[in-house]
Amino acid sequence: MKKKILSALAAVLTVCTVTAAPANMTVPAAAAEQSLSGDLDGNGKLEKNDVTALTDYLLCKSSQAERADLDGNSVLNAADLSRLKAAVLNPKPIEQQHTDPKTYMEQVRSSYTHSIPESAQHAQGGELSHITYFSKKANKQKGANVWLPPGYSESESYPVFYVNHGIQNNEYSMLQGFNILESANALIASGEAVPMIIVFTYMYTNPNKDSCDGINASEVPFYDAFLDDLTDSLMPYIEEHYSCKTGRENTAIGGFSMGGRESLYIGIMRPDLFGYIAASSPAPGVVPAHDNFMDHVGSISESEFRMSEPYLPYLLMIAGGTADGMVQDFPEQYHKLFERNNTDHIWISVPNGGHDGGVGGPLFYHFIRALFKA
Repeated sequence: MKKKILSALAAVLTVCTVTAAPANMTVPAAAAEQSLSGDLDGNGKLEKNDVTALTDYLLCKSSQAERADLDGNSVLNAADLSRLKAAVLNPKPIEQQHTDPKTYMEQVRSSYTHSIPESAQHAQGGELSHITYFSKKANKQKGANVWLPPGYSESESYPVFYVNHGIQNNEYSMLQGFNILESANALIASGEAVPMIIVFTYMYTNPNKDSCDGINASEVPFYDAFLDDLTDSLMPYIEEHYSCKTGRENTAIGGFSMGGRESLYIGIMRPDLFGYIAASSPAPGVVPAHDNFMDHVGSISESEFRMSEPYLPYLLMIAGGTADGMVQDFPEQYHKLFERNNTDHIWISVPNGGHDGGVGGPLFYHFIRALFKA
């Protein structure tokens, strides 16, 4: 079929170059202002109709050819038709135009509620499986759970959301209590969310043992080490074994408690990889702090707790409960530090909210609904 189309287009191209009165025509001024070259009918796609329209223009059958200068030389001729023909037969993704982060976050903030719709509390679907991968940082095999959305196909590619758990938990912990998969199923089914792959990580990255013994200063570095494990081992594994979209515009990270803390830390340290970040009840310690458990030396300084050009997050969300006895007001302290360092973000304070899914469930619901759309 493609050969027939090519033959037909080649014939038209011969007529254009030999018969058409104006072999080279100056591009109308409006053409230079359009973002999708070749989209002559303005419907946002490159299709056979656009080829026909450009052919008619070159044969003097039409006077309209805006957006047809595919080679950018301000002249319309057979070369542009050839390029358009190739684009139609071998389509490539069009570069996404992103909404200003501040504008996008305001849109998300304006629709936020402290509850989850009933439909997003029980929806089931997709495929969940456990995988093991070799961690270069830990020098051993580690585990993760991977959820594929309903209708997953290797012929398509999907953005990826990495979910991090709390301290002393594992890759199974976030599967319950936060309505993450239920929200994803309901929102994808309703068309409110982009189909995505969700990876539930095991953050603890210690070469000498497999699990955390307690909440103390000696164990914290093995959670910070997940930054290297994630970027050097887990992400490459996921991208090799599943049909993933890559780039920060297609990659999100979020988590609860220690997982929220590490999501903030990883997002700040690698803003080139993660464009969407969420932290539910994030634990202290990204910057120096003191709580009931320990003195946190901090992974970075307060002045480094920021994100800026050219890697502003498309979406950055933090939620905390006013009755959280575990992390107390540290989520709000992160919020105030972002404010001080001029990093746009969404702060959600949940009245009487504790250290649980009552805060995290709505956060992840709205986060998933807004992912990969900026």
